Amino acid sequence: MDHSSNVHDAAVASGGTCPVGHAAPAPQEVIPSSALPVVDMPRLRQVLSIWARPEPYLKSCRAKYGSRFRVTIIPGVALYVISAPEDVKQMFLAPRDVLHTGSSNTPIEKWTGQTGLAWRDEEEHTKMRRGVMPSFRGEALKRVGQEVVRLAQEEVASWPRDRAVSVHPFAHRYTTKVIFEVCFGEHRPSNEDAMFAEVVKMLEFNSRANTMKPFHLLPSWKMTWMRLNRINGVNDFLVRRARLHAMLDAAIDERVRSGKPGDDLLGTMLGGIAEDDSPARRIEMRDEIMTQFLAGTETTASAICWALEFLTRHPQAVERLRAEMEDGSGDTYLTAVVHEVLRLGPPIQQIVPREVVKPVEIGGVLYEPGARLWASAYLLNRDEHNYPQPDEFRPERFLGVKPASHTWIPFGGGHTRCLGDRIALVELKATLTAILTTCDVERADAAPQSAHSRTVVNIPRNGARMVFKPRTAGARSAAR
Repeated sequence: MDHSSNVHDAAVASGGTCPVGHAAPAPQEVIPSSALPVVDMPRLRQVLSIWARPEPYLKSCRAKYGSRFRVTIIPGVALYVISAPEDVKQMFLAPRDVLHTGSSNTPIEKWTGQTGLAWRDEEEHTKMRRGVMPSFRGEALKRVGQEVVRLAQEEVASWPRDRAVSVHPFAHRYTTKVIFEVCFGEHRPSNEDAMFAEVVKMLEFNSRANTMKPFHLLPSWKMTWMRLNRINGVNDFLVRRARLHAMLDAAIDERVRSGKPGDDLLGTMLGGIAEDDSPARRIEMRDEIMTQFLAGTETTASAICWALEFLTRHPQAVERLRAEMEDGSGDTYLTAVVHEVLRLGPPIQQIVPREVVKPVEIGGVLYEPGARLWASAYLLNRDEHNYPQPDEFRPERFLGVKPASHTWIPFGGGHTRCLGDRIALVELKATLTAILTTCDVERADAAPQSAHSRTVVNIPRNGARMVFKPRTAGARSAAR
């Protein structure tokens, strides 16, 4: 039974006079969030379910409790999962001083530090977002887009042929190269190769459960113990992070000395260096680049893996894509495929929670300060009321249809929507084009792959194991 359906019905009702003379509807009923159903499952089991089996866990909760329910994941925090489109829309439209996202990024502080955009709210967030936006739009986007296509062709050509491989490491290497273009543009630091190798090795830590521990909040004795236990990978991660921080500090100093401007992320942030060249400002720049090393690589690498997971189960979609690519007249179907991949397999199934800092009413429910709203992209996208036959891969649903901002949220939404959304779409299109025009792709595992957590993203279990076979000129000619 959907315990929230009655609240939802009341929430969508509006006051006013009926045009045909009927009595005005009853005022909207508002209930406290404490009245919402609570998942009846031990906390540790819920944590493990979110990590190891997120899809069946979320589906079972939705079936039992409806579109709004409270999960027990973080001790002492009232965390409410929401998945009704009206609720998500209201959450995105809430004023900046009502809902915050910064505090919800605690698990990834080990990457982002506490001064980057991910940790900012209200005016600080607005100012910083406006300052870095030029490196993701306009001429910068054109420059990155050209490099994305070149890198996709180069990287895909280097992937192993005729043997089963996990796609994720190769896709992640590609997306990391793209983010270096975003961060440094034409003015690459002299330590780029060493920095790139360190980033790739450091990101391997994300496949471990310890990646979600908030290191900065743990007592010193516990961190000492964790570092001594070399099996968990914590010490190796922290050693690599220290090296990477030093490399970034050196790269920033080198760029400052060169005086070279640019529309890349570092160049854009250095635009205001004359006003503030303090150590704190340098840390802020380093933290923002570190944030991109995480957020700008993991999400798109995940999406590439999901794209191959779905396409290899739907050969008719592959043939239609190839026909469009061979024709060269546009990318309408490719765009629809990308939208459908991100609907069916959103890299971040639960977008960053919003912390309530002022009482807010959403969908007829009053949430008090301290509560957090956790919008579920997975449940939103798998709801038959939003998408008929929601579990089927049907790119046609997006032909001539632009995804709605509150029923398709792979990039989040509202004030904190992902800055790199347009770059990610270009990456997905370029990668699929490079793969499908040069390779035949076969699944190494016949069974569909379920989702597996890797830090805040989800990837197909086993990283999407595929076999890439060279596509002959004869096959390409036959397609024409």
